[in-house]
Amino acid sequence: MPNSIDLLTDELARTGQVEIPFGRTKQFLRNPAAFFGLRRAAVQSPQVIVNDYGLWANVEGFPSGGVPWDQILELHIRKVNFSSYVDVSIRDSDAPHRRRTVRLPHMLTVDPEDLAKWVVIELMDRGDPI
Repeated sequence: MPNSIDLLTDELARTGQVEIPFGRTKQFLRNPAAFFGLRRAAVQSPQVIVNDYGLWANVEGFPSGGVPWDQILELHIRKVNFSSYVDVSIRDSDAPHRRRTVRLPHMLTVDPEDLAKWVVIELMDRGDPI
């Protein structure tokens, strides 16, 4: 059985875009009635999108149009207690000599460590190794 990195790579190659929504735990925490089928669930919107252009995340402070691959500088996995978070350092488009760090959403359908490894692999494939 292929691992999640292979599945993400295959989907990106096949469709040109990978949309990653919140996982079931986050869905439950946001709307328990819909989770149990007592109320209609809202359509799952993607929280992270990876495509041929670059990376987009539905978090405050992330550029609205996404970040091109050549502006992604580093990815870090931060461990806080038992949880892992992915921090992305990007080149600020307004001031190219400055960098800023944004944190990807937590509790996605993809493991944060697998997501970070996959994004690094995609960066290396595009000739922009970290």
